[in-house]
Amino acid sequence: MKNTSNCWTRPGNCARSILIAGLVATAVAKGDPVTSPAPATTPAAPSASASAPGLLNQKYLLGDFWGERTKLEDEGVTFTPNYTAETFGNPIGGVKQGAIYEGLLDLELTLDFKKMADWDGSFHVSSYYPMGNGLTGSDTHDLFIVSNIDAYDTIHLYELWYEQKIWDDKVALRVGQMAADQEFAISTNAANFLNSTYGWPAIIAESAPTPSYAYAAPGIRLQLDPDEHWRFLGGVYAGDAAPDRIGDPNPNRASSNDFNNSGTGFYINGSQGLFSVNELWYNLNKEPNATGLPGTYKIGGWLHTGTFSNLRYNNRGQPLASADSDDHPQAVDGNHGFYVIADQAVWQDKSNPNQSKEIDLFFRGGNALGDRSVFNYYCDGGITFNGLIPGRPSDLFGVATAYGNIGSGERGFAEDENADDGTNLPIPDFEQNIELTYMAQISQWWTVQPDLQVLIHPGGSTAIPNAVVIGCRTVINF
Repeated sequence: MKNTSNCWTRPGNCARSILIAGLVATAVAKGDPVTSPAPATTPAAPSASASAPGLLNQKYLLGDFWGERTKLEDEGVTFTPNYTAETFGNPIGGVKQGAIYEGLLDLELTLDFKKMADWDGSFHVSSYYPMGNGLTGSDTHDLFIVSNIDAYDTIHLYELWYEQKIWDDKVALRVGQMAADQEFAISTNAANFLNSTYGWPAIIAESAPTPSYAYAAPGIRLQLDPDEHWRFLGGVYAGDAAPDRIGDPNPNRASSNDFNNSGTGFYINGSQGLFSVNELWYNLNKEPNATGLPGTYKIGGWLHTGTFSNLRYNNRGQPLASADSDDHPQAVDGNHGFYVIADQAVWQDKSNPNQSKEIDLFFRGGNALGDRSVFNYYCDGGITFNGLIPGRPSDLFGVATAYGNIGSGERGFAEDENADDGTNLPIPDFEQNIELTYMAQISQWWTVQPDLQVLIHPGGSTAIPNAVVIGCRTVINF
């Protein structure tokens, strides 16, 4: 999922599904564009047309099984298998030019005990199976990661948790194996884009080993909803969801070949510290009968208590890049940062009950400690247009950009390396992504999404040529 130049990388091995690849190839050949968290949020499904084929009118590709599926959902049992398939290529720039296919099988089961036994609790379990090589690891080597489904190829357990609600659902406590990126640091509008940084932002993903796609960690999460305007979220998780896959920044950690391919390692190790994240929301004009434009504003902070490597100096305070360095980074305690998020509708038209229209803006910004983090400052923002094309009530078009400023440790290492070697290699400065995407809701169970990305300073400097990435994603809910 991450660039191979980073210690938290996990490039995928090549694996293909012949049947799904054929479906994708057919869609591309027809000119149809080929999305959660990982993969992007999907707009609401369009209302069914009486004249549309029965298959496209179904909620799921495989149908309702003669009403049994709906009956189970009404009784509190929801099973949602879906498959994401995509192709990406970079005809311009990067380390080299190429094209890839990758996919993600997502299996999720939720039990709603309120419906089953009038008990205000729920149970959730999910499994992921990423497939195929990502373009980032093979060709572009960008830090933001071209695709938000790029991960190591293996089927494994993802989340496994129980949630209990009390006081008229104003308090919710969740315990189990969880991923922080499913609830924290999320912009609902940014989540429509395919680059990984618009989901779990790179300022966190590249700064610490965190429970995020595709590996969750044991933890506890508290949610408070005192009224319709305010929400507080707080979570504490084990400090490294999968040290054998996503790495451990501690320079004193011994290497290991014990790979947790099943996702059932449930790592809880005090030497890897804890990851804590807290968030305060304010919801604007979302109460019943509100007349203004809706928006959500968040402020959050995160802390990782583990041990990290200084990216510039060794354990004797000497530059790591110097010829007489022992190449053992200086150990430093912890890492932390803050962030803000804004999602705001700026225009709505609800005059047509069959097709509401809306334009939304989003912004996120955050920081981390620059001597031990790839980025020290980060921001992203963009605009999305919903339902503007006549007859396409659920389609979405969006433009977004993300910018990450390289931290002082990475910069200093490159400067020391030039000074020691007498070279003039590029100094890391920043990485930027620009993405244009169009999500088409073909039916309730099928979306297709063509995508264009421009990668500026991939890898964080001018050492790698700027790249243009063209791709297409399809998501099928079975």
